[in-house]
Amino acid sequence: MRLDKRLKEAHPDLSWRQIREAVAKGQVTVGGEIQRDEAFETRDDAAVEINRNRPAQSRARANFEILHEDEHIIVLNKPAGLLSIPSSPDAGSSEDTVLKRVREYMAFKLGHKSYVGMLHRLDRDTSGSLAVALSKDAHAAGREMFKHHEFERHYLAIVQGIPDPPQGTIDAKISTGYRSGRRKLVDDDEEGLESSTDYRIKERLTNASLLELRLHTGRQHQIRLHLEQLGHPLLGERVYSEGDARQSRVGRTKVEAKRNMLHAWTLAFPHPLTGKPIAVQAPLPEDFDSVLNKLRSRAEGRR
Repeated sequence: MRLDKRLKEAHPDLSWRQIREAVAKGQVTVGGEIQRDEAFETRDDAAVEINRNRPAQSRARANFEILHEDEHIIVLNKPAGLLSIPSSPDAGSSEDTVLKRVREYMAFKLGHKSYVGMLHRLDRDTSGSLAVALSKDAHAAGREMFKHHEFERHYLAIVQGIPDPPQGTIDAKISTGYRSGRRKLVDDDEEGLESSTDYRIKERLTNASLLELRLHTGRQHQIRLHLEQLGHPLLGERVYSEGDARQSRVGRTKVEAKRNMLHAWTLAFPHPLTGKPIAVQAPLPEDFDSVLNKLRSRAEGRR
């Protein structure tokens, strides 16, 4: 439910104007964190509190969920459907991207002297943990760390079918270029990028599985290609699947996913400048959680 609607439901004595003012002044928290977006979608189990006696807070606002923030690094929970960077140089600032949102947030907070640089990316449909540098030194050091695989990344994925064996490692080289809008896997004797993904079944469903994945390399579309190689494409996959992976059939019913069911669940790495460990876990987005719960309910119904 939208934050303003939830506040109005909990506090019918407050006018809509009073609610909007309280949100703008930083007098409303969601899960203990100040939230200034009145349209923010709150989870049912999130603790929402309003304290109109709290002094007005700094108006620097972020239209994204922050998982970690310090002077040099910010880690956010990227929503599905949001680009990490512009789709082309010509797009510039016309597209809504993570890069643009963080730049706006830092400019509002620090002024035009702020710096923002991406440390890695997530596909548009993928949700979850994404790290961004807030200084040139952190950006340069962080990119080197990422190149040397010092970022430990675990994903959650809902896939078609149940892999056998239930855990393993997928090693398959990925082409350096695209053909017809997609990358492809190449033979060992062909030129390509080495890539490796660990998988294990976290939960068995009916005609589907919840997998935990760990990336050893960070190639574009790596997970999607490797799951195709495994024979268990992402639920919602429209490109790297020989069949229709948008739906999972459970008996006579279908559970449909409107996007790839892939979530960057955890991210851990040493701070690029201080070496202090940074570790975050991104909560599941509503659409992922909904699909997962529907599959669970179907599985329960068949027992």
